[in-house]
Amino acid sequence: MSHHIYPLSHYLLLLLPLFFIIVLSAEINNSTCPSYTCGNVTIRYPFWKMDTESPTQFCGYEGFEIKCSDNGEQHNISEITLGGDNYYVQCINYDDKSMLVADYDVSSAVPGPKICPRVNHNISLGTLPLNLSTYSVNLSFHFNCSGCPSFATEIPCLDNNGRKSCLGTSTEETEEWDGYSCYEEVVTAVIDEHKKKSSNFQVDFGSVLEKGFGLQWGRTDECEKCEESDGRCGNHSTTGHICFCSDGTISKNECGGTFIITTLKFQFYPCLSILV
Repeated sequence: MSHHIYPLSHYLLLLLPLFFIIVLSAEINNSTCPSYTCGNVTIRYPFWKMDTESPTQFCGYEGFEIKCSDNGEQHNISEITLGGDNYYVQCINYDDKSMLVADYDVSSAVPGPKICPRVNHNISLGTLPLNLSTYSVNLSFHFNCSGCPSFATEIPCLDNNGRKSCLGTSTEETEEWDGYSCYEEVVTAVIDEHKKKSSNFQVDFGSVLEKGFGLQWGRTDECEKCEESDGRCGNHSTTGHICFCSDGTISKNECGGTFIITTLKFQFYPCLSILV
């Protein structure tokens, strides 16, 4: 029987995968996919709380981070950033996967009355798995116009040096506004029922904006295998997507897949705020 003697480099190559797993395990901290309370809003999967969970590793969806802030007068204000703009999170309903948000600049999170609020940006959801809820409707603000069409509502307090500010819905075609030489258009959203109940929308549109609008979320493609295997999707700066499993392990893509590390717990709490 012949015996083969391999060089030391050969054995080192065999040990490299094990070395990689050990190093990777050292870099990834154990996580409990925790839940937090910010005011009357519960923050839990697929959302995660900034300043508590590290941006290098978190349990939740990318782009679903919520900041719990203090504006000087109100404490524990939940904020989410969508398309680079801040929104005040009023409620998260985990049963129907919906959330109630308002543009931060015109929300109740900003102290003072909203007599004539100015919406400054469109709603930009990018590639996030978010859609406008069925009980919300788009509104289009048209600023610095030569006049307002008959189907639109003029907002006198936003007029500027004789130029009109008009409020319409997203159903009007762009061509219908062409004759009014508007300098700027901003599309936002409100809850349809609140708009319908407004008796004088020209004056109290600010209170309707303040009540916000609804968004619903769906599953991301990257998290499909993980969630179908009873896991919770997360991210790590070194490995990318990771899967937190209910048995305490962390896998690369799905529970029962490539093992990374152990020890997890899950906590689930109902939404503490309701849509009014």
